[in-house]
Amino acid sequence: MNLLHDRICASDKWAEKVRTGLFPAVLDDLDLGGEVLEIGPGLGVTTRLLAERVPKLTALEVDERYVALLRRRLDTEIVHGDAAEMPFADASFTGVVCFTMLHHVPSPALQDRLFAEACRVLRPGGVFAGSDG
Repeated sequence: MNLLHDRICASDKWAEKVRTGLFPAVLDDLDLGGEVLEIGPGLGVTTRLLAERVPKLTALEVDERYVALLRRRLDTEIVHGDAAEMPFADASFTGVVCFTMLHHVPSPALQDRLFAEACRVLRPGGVFAGSDG
C-alpha cells in the first residue's frame, strides 16, 4: 500500500461508504453465523464495522504494520498470516468475508489459492461473501 491508499482507507468518508453502501449491498441478506473470518482487513474500517454485526470475528492480515495497528486499535482477534496459506483448521468458520482487497493479491494463481483456503476453513453450509472494485 501507499500513503494515499492508507489515507483514503482510514478516512471517515470511506467508513461511511462501507457502512451505508458496501455492507448493505453485500451483507444485508446474509447470515454469516457466529464465527466469522475477515481476510485482508487492512486499516480495519471493515473490521470495526463487521465486529458490530457478528458475534465473533477473527481478521487475517498479511502486512505486519497493519497487524500491529489493528491489535492496538480493535478488540478483535487479529492474526498475522497469508490468506493463500491460512493458519486455521478445516471448517473453523461459519462465514468468511473479504472487502476491496483482492486487487492486492498479486496473481490469479494466488487469488485462486485464497479462494481454495476460504473454502477449506468454511464449515459445511458456511457463507463466503465479499466485493472488490
